[in-house]
Amino acid sequence: MRFSSLFFTALALALSMPGCAGQECDFNSQCGERFYCSFGRCEQDCRMDLDCDPGEGCSAIGQCIAGLDSGPPPLDSGLPTDGSPPPPTDTGVVDPPRDSGVDTGVVDPPRDSGVDTGVRDTGVPTGSGRYLDRCSGGGDCASGLCVDDVGGTRMCSISCVAHRDCASEHVCVSGVCMHDDTGASCSTASPAACALGLCIGNSSTGTGHCTRDCATAGDCPAGFACADAGGTRVCVDIEHGCSGASQCETGLCLSAQGCTAECRTAADCPRRFGFLPQYTCERAFGSTNPICVPPSDVLGPDPIGASCPAVGSNTCRSGACDTAAPTGPNCTQSCTQEGGCGAGTGCFPSLEDTNGDGAPDTIYLLCSRSGSGALGSPCSTGRQCDSGLCDTAGFCTRLCTDDALCPTGMRCERVAGFTESFCRR
Repeated sequence: MRFSSLFFTALALALSMPGCAGQECDFNSQCGERFYCSFGRCEQDCRMDLDCDPGEGCSAIGQCIAGLDSGPPPLDSGLPTDGSPPPPTDTGVVDPPRDSGVDTGVVDPPRDSGVDTGVRDTGVPTGSGRYLDRCSGGGDCASGLCVDDVGGTRMCSISCVAHRDCASEHVCVSGVCMHDDTGASCSTASPAACALGLCIGNSSTGTGHCTRDCATAGDCPAGFACADAGGTRVCVDIEHGCSGASQCETGLCLSAQGCTAECRTAADCPRRFGFLPQYTCERAFGSTNPICVPPSDVLGPDPIGASCPAVGSNTCRSGACDTAAPTGPNCTQSCTQEGGCGAGTGCFPSLEDTNGDGAPDTIYLLCSRSGSGALGSPCSTGRQCDSGLCDTAGFCTRLCTDDALCPTGMRCERVAGFTESFCRR
């Protein structure tokens, strides 16, 4: 499929809609209380703890979770293990089992452990800056909170209790909304360098990527699974190649198709474009426990951002190649405002002609290569912006749902031909 490339921008939380099973959706918050989004449709497994098996509780998104006490936990609290047995012994395809000694490298410090949040000068608020405004210190912000942002800049933040209290692409760190660095490279020996103090990788190499906690893959960037890591479910990048276990943060490698992860349901596996077959969660390739199984159309392990041919078949793990990307055809993947894309890529809307009549008729949110420009920075293409989105007026922008999620001097405005809204001047 050919994807066109457009450069706009914005960001924000999704509009909340009444819960309804079967309703079309892109992310959990579109489904309402006690519903979650699974492959484009709102689903519900439970409404109260009594609907679940003994030892399980009904979460805020209507899923039965082992060990969950009554009442929804904050998204950044971590989820307990489900008591499932360890993976199988090495079959030669899934390589190696989880109990082979591969260290996930995840370290989850307590929220008061002294991990630097980047907050400075948080005394009595004296400024007028609102959430997302640029700042040099807490005195510039109405909240008194000025934190590090992308591109060497800083932004005014707000207090939070859970990730959902923050704008998309942000996480709640020690009670303050900060930039989500999930997917950025890190050393398992120095997890504190990550926003949440979480670095998942293999101790044999010492390398990994920053991550965040999750309830399903819908909370994670495109191409990431939501997998158990020693008592906390975290986002793990599985859409990349491997020749052995040490190259997969989960320690599970499908040699021809790249890394994989254990799963509870298909909702723990990466979501693909709706016109393509989806991942399944099943026992396969000799595994004892269910794993994320790529669909049969996957011909290779190439990750998001890798080059791919403009015509013919591709070897993208996602199964999709953006042939119109300005920097040349590259592998892409479906994304949502809430989950976004991993480090180095941004999630932006592309208007496509899906019925072949020459007139664009469908909007897809897809991952594309991006830069490091912060919101409001000058740009000429989206590849210069961390969001992947450059407004036609020449500044980095983001998706939004209301004016409160745009900085001072910008408004949340819908662009003709799109269903999404953007921060515009």
